[in-house]
Amino acid sequence: MSNSTHSRMFPLRIRMRQSRPYWLFVFGCLMVLALLGITYTHARMNAEVVAMSEVNQKRIDRLDQLWVLLVDAEASALSFLLMRSDVYLEPYRNTAARLEPLMASMNFDIPPGSDDHADFQALKRLVDAKFHYLGEMLSHGKVPVALSQDHGELGKQLMDEIRVRLAVLKARREKAHQDLENMYLARADNIQYMGYVLGIASLLLIISLFLVQQRQVALRARIQELLKTENSRLEAKVAARTRELSNLASNLTNAQEEERQHIARELHDEMGSALTAAKMDASWLRLSLGTRVDDSIQERLLRLIENIGGTISLTRRLVDDLQPPLLKGLGLTEALRSLGQQFEIDMPVEMSFPEHELNLSAEQSLALFRVAQESLTNVRKYAKASQVKLSLQEEGGVVLLSIRDNGVGFDTQDIELHGHGIAGIKHRTQMFHGSLTLSSSPGKGTHIEVRIPTIQQS
Repeated sequence: MSNSTHSRMFPLRIRMRQSRPYWLFVFGCLMVLALLGITYTHARMNAEVVAMSEVNQKRIDRLDQLWVLLVDAEASALSFLLMRSDVYLEPYRNTAARLEPLMASMNFDIPPGSDDHADFQALKRLVDAKFHYLGEMLSHGKVPVALSQDHGELGKQLMDEIRVRLAVLKARREKAHQDLENMYLARADNIQYMGYVLGIASLLLIISLFLVQQRQVALRARIQELLKTENSRLEAKVAARTRELSNLASNLTNAQEEERQHIARELHDEMGSALTAAKMDASWLRLSLGTRVDDSIQERLLRLIENIGGTISLTRRLVDDLQPPLLKGLGLTEALRSLGQQFEIDMPVEMSFPEHELNLSAEQSLALFRVAQESLTNVRKYAKASQVKLSLQEEGGVVLLSIRDNGVGFDTQDIELHGHGIAGIKHRTQMFHGSLTLSSSPGKGTHIEVRIPTIQQS
């Protein structure tokens, strides 16, 4: 089989497996409908058989009733002849009154064209002859003489023939009743067989549904296991990448600090010394020349000395920014207070610091100082604020640094507005397993909170 044919058959098998529960559901619905149909048919057949049995039994009962009426009528007539009392004629009269509706019902039971119609007509003639014979007997007051020696007495002969006709009709009715019962039993056997088949099919369907359900449960468990494994793999990969990025950010930050320290040393040692020497030389030159030069030259020398002094002051500020001296000498609290005081040249700063020094490492203190420095720089450049709040506190082994301004704010979802400053703050926070909370919206200012565990919990 070629690869293309196999690739076409593979999705077809998948679709067939996926549609298997639907086919089982359709098959189950068909079986339920079949069981309902069989139940309805069986109930209807039972009602029909019961109704036909009742009708047939009534027909048999009417045959027996006819015979009882004839026997009662004959016994009543003979009793009257023996006792000569009208009391014994009452059964005869009742029989005569009940005979006509009974024969009408029997005529309805055996209509013209049926197999028993000829026998029924003969029975009617015999019954009429019997009642005519009884009437003759009662009117003459005695039993008529026998017709012949071969046939015997007429009354007995009529009763024997009536008995035979009734027996034939009754036997046929009973045979019809038996045939009806046999037909019912045969149909019941067929329905029972169909019930067995549907029962077995239902059992197979239940087993199939159970197997499909178990397979789906196993498939779900396998999918969940695969998802769990894949999620674990992805989480491990993300954690590894996060550690790599964090380490990279830490290395970059440390390299940046080292570079700042190197530049600060170079500015302080080399450039600071050179500028101091230049200032001293310019001062000596001004004093040496004295009045031998014009006032304009003296003025330019004085301006040169002032510019060199300003450059020295600028260099010292740059050195302090690159490597804050108060941070190493007096700690984070005093370094932040000095930073806030420098910032008060531009706008009011509300500061809140603890009275004691916090239990932080030098690297943690430097990171928090840089966060405050970067945040205040952003406020000066972009916030357009009129007031800033700078606070530092310790809560349950966690140091909280907060910088809040009432400036224009920005949309925190706009990544482009964050710039490298926010990214640097985030990286410095992550270096010490801290957390950064940035709250801002246009027109409502900005609030930055940095939480870093102290040395005991780091």
